[in-house]
Amino acid sequence: MSGHIIDLTLPAHDPNFPKPRGLIPVPPQVAKQVADMEARIAREQGFQVAPEARQWMLDDWTLRYYYDNAYVAYRRTPQGVEVLAVGSEEVGKYLDEHPLETRRDVRIGVV
Repeated sequence: MSGHIIDLTLPAHDPNFPKPRGLIPVPPQVAKQVADMEARIAREQGFQVAPEARQWMLDDWTLRYYYDNAYVAYRRTPQGVEVLAVGSEEVGKYLDEHPLETRRDVRIGVV
């Protein structure tokens, strides 16, 4: 049994919702969720979230917003998360066309 909960209300599960490639924008809903989480942590725990942790949350939650439970090749950049391929066919083609030394920072798997 998988430990991953699939949120069927996310746009990731709507076949009519466009799934962007390249540097993907942070949806306003995700930005608000991260800000709410930061405020809650500050209020309840008494400390500020580190900028690196904030960026990780933005990247991770943005990936889930668009691609929850999908097989994706992506990389984290200072500007946000960059999606390079989605689905086994696209990811396979990406791997065939890009030698290992050019994709050392690329992560591949189900998000």
